[in-house]
Amino acid sequence: MKRRFLCLLLLFAVAATSFAQINLSNTRKRQQNNDQRALEEKIANNFLKNQEYDKAKDAYRNLYDKYKQLYHFGIYVDCLIQLKEYGEAEKTLSGFIESYPNRWKEKADLIFVYSIEGKDKKAEKAFQALLSQLPVQRSQIITIQNAFMARSMYSQALAVLEKGADINTDRYPFFAERAIICRAMADYAKAFELLFLDLKANPNLFESTKNRLQAMLYYDVNHSIADELRMALLKKAQDNPDDTLMAQLLVWFALQEEDYDIALAQSISIDRRKGDQDPKILNLSNICLNNMQFDVAKEGFEYVENKGKNNPFYGEAVTGRIEAEYQKIKAENVLSTKPYENLSSNIKKAMDAVSGGNTNRLGMIQAELLAYHLNQPDEAASMLNTMLEQSKSKLEQAQLKLELADILLYQDKVWDATLLYSQVDKSMKEEPLGHEARFKNAQLRYFIGEFAWAESQLHILKAATSKLIANDAMTLSLIIKDNLEADTTGAELRRLARADYHLYQHKDDEAAAMLDSIIANGNTVSIPHALFRQANIEEHKHQLDVADSLYAVIFNRYPESYMADDALMKAADINQSMGNKEQAMLYYEQLIDNWPTSIYAAEARKNYRKLQ
Repeated sequence: MKRRFLCLLLLFAVAATSFAQINLSNTRKRQQNNDQRALEEKIANNFLKNQEYDKAKDAYRNLYDKYKQLYHFGIYVDCLIQLKEYGEAEKTLSGFIESYPNRWKEKADLIFVYSIEGKDKKAEKAFQALLSQLPVQRSQIITIQNAFMARSMYSQALAVLEKGADINTDRYPFFAERAIICRAMADYAKAFELLFLDLKANPNLFESTKNRLQAMLYYDVNHSIADELRMALLKKAQDNPDDTLMAQLLVWFALQEEDYDIALAQSISIDRRKGDQDPKILNLSNICLNNMQFDVAKEGFEYVENKGKNNPFYGEAVTGRIEAEYQKIKAENVLSTKPYENLSSNIKKAMDAVSGGNTNRLGMIQAELLAYHLNQPDEAASMLNTMLEQSKSKLEQAQLKLELADILLYQDKVWDATLLYSQVDKSMKEEPLGHEARFKNAQLRYFIGEFAWAESQLHILKAATSKLIANDAMTLSLIIKDNLEADTTGAELRRLARADYHLYQHKDDEAAAMLDSIIANGNTVSIPHALFRQANIEEHKHQLDVADSLYAVIFNRYPESYMADDALMKAADINQSMGNKEQAMLYYEQLIDNWPTSIYAAEARKNYRKLQ
């Protein structure tokens, strides 16, 4: 018995070993086959990449015969088409379809071959036959449409979807899919209409509708698509005044086009029907404010403010309106103190009507008015100190400290100012406010001639998340570096820094006198900077022609200067504001062509397009 058991064990062991060997052999064989196939496909693909279609044709035909993979067959047919062997392609596809009558891609390919052969009647007959056999499943309809799209047969693809919309069991209309085809056919009016229908049928598709429209606008070189979309949206809004979706879409588009007045008008119109748009109107007003559309911003803030004190957004609206008024006066370089006095009086009234963070922002505006425009810096500093003592918010404290430091620096209280900047930098280290504080501290050190310290901080700030701070840091760093290379004693740079400090303190006459001496005796590095500051002073005095001529000297005589693109953008903006359209366009075009990497290039393109 024991002997029999041992024999059985031996037999099992031998069988297992044999089986393992067979299995291993099969695995090796499969691997060898896979390796062989991969090699053959690599060779075939190389032929294709090198456009050696004769060799690729044979290679892919052999691959299909050997492995029966459809993608091999498809590439083989493509090679025949590339070689203009249309008769062979037709014969091959016809034979394939006879064997596989439900292969839609190959049917589309055959119709394509008929078309390029000039067999239009045959192509149309085959296409009508395909339409009559069209499956009802949405996925299959999409597959057929994609087959025609791959051959750029847009009208056929569109017809497939239109027929599919009629017969599809889900009653799916294919609006978005049809819109994509119409876009490819440059029939934008139809594409827009289809997307509008899609949005009407599915209001939750608002974001995706915006994205699809944005994709259409991306390649809008001559602005014709945007013009068509504007007309389509305006018509929809007029024909369907109660359709808030269309109104919201028009708001979005108006913002893309920077038509801020239209955007606000539509937002207010929606609010009058729905009554829930206050946050959106405030957000829109802030966008207008940031883009220097002060009148539109003020109108939006006032609309919400006029709803009364019981409105939870009242304080924000009042503060925004005051901000818009203040920024407008500053932008217009108003020389009289009267507008500032009136605004200061209005702020006092507003502060009695609002509370919380809004009071702080109004207080900071009031402090700026007192310090920089009404010659009351001590009162401004005292006000900010009081607000700082009362504040419990870390963010508010940082904002108040920055504002106070600016005023102290304005008063020549350098060390008090640098202490506050350092505190904000430390408390808000990786925040935008912290970066701003660090930059202002570096600028302060530049003003007083501590260039090495300033440079060390500016180097860090070049990588700041804020594009504006990073650019300002880069510019100031270049000023220091280039001037020290031109004059290692630093004497010229100290005079330049002192002139910049005078300008910061609104001491234009002292700054102008120092700038004159720099221009008379300076080097090719400091002169463009001095000219730029002189032009700034002339702009402030509303001497726009003089400012324009000074800016022109910079980019014409010193095109290699770090100030050249700044000067060109300034000159373009000045000419645009004076109504010199052609000259402004010339300057914007010059900036785009000669300084394509400038921070101003995108804005120059935008302004140029507006003037066309």
